[in-house]
Amino acid sequence: MSNIKKILITISIFLLSFGQVANAGWEPSQEVEIVAHAKETSSTVAFARAVIKVIEEENLLPNGVKLTIIRGARGGKARNYVLNKNKDPHVMQVLTPSQINNVILTGQEVGYQNAKGISALVVSPLLLTVNADSEYKSLKDIIKKAKANPGKVVQGGGDFGQVASLVGKMMADEKGVDITYTPFDDEGVLQLLGGHIDFILENPGQVFKFVKAGKMRILASSVKLPSMPEVPTFKQAGYKGTILAQYRGLWFSNENSNAQANFYSKLMKKVAKTQSFQDYVAKNNLASISIHQSKLDKMLAEEHAAYFKLSTELNLIKK
Repeated sequence: MSNIKKILITISIFLLSFGQVANAGWEPSQEVEIVAHAKETSSTVAFARAVIKVIEEENLLPNGVKLTIIRGARGGKARNYVLNKNKDPHVMQVLTPSQINNVILTGQEVGYQNAKGISALVVSPLLLTVNADSEYKSLKDIIKKAKANPGKVVQGGGDFGQVASLVGKMMADEKGVDITYTPFDDEGVLQLLGGHIDFILENPGQVFKFVKAGKMRILASSVKLPSMPEVPTFKQAGYKGTILAQYRGLWFSNENSNAQANFYSKLMKKVAKTQSFQDYVAKNNLASISIHQSKLDKMLAEEHAAYFKLSTELNLIKK
């Protein structure tokens, strides 16, 4: 080997090593942008605001952090913005189950395979909720009515294919009944209050204020609620099937480095330990979880496989 080749190889190794060392100590050099794909009053935005509140209070990002809401295409516009257009370590998206399943249902190209997981911090219960004046006192009452009146019992919510709609479908299939699902583009809660639908499956952030005001009742929950011990779990209420997790977290483009993901996962661990974030968790009846980077990527891959299987079995995938 010539001396010139040896010198070039040495320089290449040095530059590679230098880049790895530099990347290992990576920190944001500008304002960080957190993108949410849901409406202002959603639990998705509430999660983003809780994270941002801690970051600002604790001055964890000296260059600042901002929230951007990008709606449309069932989260596709936000995914495309973060994972495709802005392959930038300063731009990330709030991660929810719909960002996995909606890609499968719609055939959109930009999805979890384009993402690198940062952290998942909370899981939200799924609540079977009816109007306070409803005739239903339990899940069994809903099933009984559905058996006697096929297709007449109506579940409302967001786009079909979201977690709540799939759980409702699996619940109906397990019981051998026909329950109609009607999407209302974020107006499911209002439709329930108006008596236009029979029930919804929602998270605490959307229904608890109405429950406390005496306008709604919770018939069952995916997990036991410490603040409402009288509410049975779905299993206790008679549904033995799968309850899909309603987690909240963050991801960004998979073209960003592991060192950059590591910086943010450490940041999220700090956020999760603060009293401010724990107050948010308690106020919204959430459960804390701590899943980061490679473990989160593994979880998302398993979720993708499970959603694909379920969506195929239910004939939900667009041809």
